[in-house]
Amino acid sequence: MKKLILLAVVLLSNTSQAQIKIKWSTFERLQFEEVFDEESAAWLIAPIWTEDLKKLDGKKVKITGYIIALDVIGDEYALSAFPFASCFFCGASGPESVMELSLDKKTKYLTDEVHTFVGTLRLNDGTGIFPISLDKAKSID
Repeated sequence: MKKLILLAVVLLSNTSQAQIKIKWSTFERLQFEEVFDEESAAWLIAPIWTEDLKKLDGKKVKITGYIIALDVIGDEYALSAFPFASCFFCGASGPESVMELSLDKKTKYLTDEVHTFVGTLRLNDGTGIFPISLDKAKSID
């Protein structure tokens, strides 16, 4: 009986910490609208979140993508559905194909390395560069 209870506790603890595996296609239906930002006195694009995407906000997720270094020091990164030559910053795709990585610990990555990350998915309001971010992200490969 004790073994059965222990097994149940272990199984429940594993499922409560499991992450949702998502693919980049999850964000394909994301649309944007232009909004005027008073603070910056500029027009920005703001995401229009679907109900399916809203359900993912704040959830622990797992996603694989290409590393994009955002600074010359290599302290800030994004994760992209596409390699650098085809990424959002080069104009070959949309902002829904890239997310900001807020790393759990400082780690050095090279642009175009493919990694799988787990972290907390955040849907941003559109006032920044990235509509999507992955908080407390850590590579699992």
